Amino acid sequence: MKKRKFLQAFLIASCISLSLVGCTSNEQPTPVQNETAQDSAEDTSVEESTPEVATYPVSIVDSTGTTITLNEEPQKIVSLAPSTTEILGALDVTDKVVGRTKYCNYPEAITEAQDVGGTSNPNVETIVALQPDLVVASTHVSDEVISKLREVNIPVAFLNEQENFEGTYSAIENIGLLVGRTKEAEQVVAGMKAQIEETMNKVNALNKEVKPRVYYAVWYGDSDSTAGGDTFIGEMITLAGGDNVAKDVEGWSISKEKIVEGDPDMIIVPAGNGLKEAFETTEFYKDLRAVQEGHIYEINQDMISRQGPRLAEAFSKLAQIINPELQ
Repeated sequence: MKKRKFLQAFLIASCISLSLVGCTSNEQPTPVQNETAQDSAEDTSVEESTPEVATYPVSIVDSTGTTITLNEEPQKIVSLAPSTTEILGALDVTDKVVGRTKYCNYPEAITEAQDVGGTSNPNVETIVALQPDLVVASTHVSDEVISKLREVNIPVAFLNEQENFEGTYSAIENIGLLVGRTKEAEQVVAGMKAQIEETMNKVNALNKEVKPRVYYAVWYGDSDSTAGGDTFIGEMITLAGGDNVAKDVEGWSISKEKIVEGDPDMIIVPAGNGLKEAFETTEFYKDLRAVQEGHIYEINQDMISRQGPRLAEAFSKLAQIINPELQ
């Protein structure tokens, strides 16, 4: 899909009602109100409402242009992406997830579900044997896997819309609709929007004329990887008040010459894979000014790379790293 400007997307998203995440079809059932007479000394009557009940059938159009229709609430779900797994967890249906990829590690309870393999080519036979009512996928799963599952009449919702916050909201709402958790999805989105707005207000209030130059290092070595200006993380850096040294780079590759030319004031790396220590001890990287001055920082890789409910928290952490006065 054609990528829209990140900030514009966020501002537009903030003006739309809380049904944002399901920017496609997301109909919220109307709670049923029952009046019951209550015997009391005052002989008064009170109005009681029944809990909201999901209404089926429901349909969405996924990122492949396919209409996914469920006639009843799914009881067995397979998730083929860490981001969709986190969404299912936030919607409180982890107990219905019977299969997940080997990379799905949050929430922790999800590890009890069957491991079906990697994200791009999971084991189709294992998935079929689980007899899922719904498979949700995103980003890396191959067209071949999707086709094979659909051939045996397993509903597969491929949601690869997370190019910005609005797309993330849409994925949450669409999954919420499919699993009968529209209200919960709205609440998750509302919480994300509130946290993101709060962070952006704090960043904008600083009104910095000179923004710190930021290099986000995905990996290093013979081939260096970063978040280019056209990537989601690249745009997050800009919104968080940083000047991305890779803003003129497309995609995820950058040359060492470009890194030196950018002369970053700070370097941000994913935590937990030894990248910080490698930059501090490896030739070329250890001589970068940001490393020499001790301005190399870590951020939770899963939070910032998975376009799910924790993305708002990742954005807040990123803004605090770029603007220490916000901590």
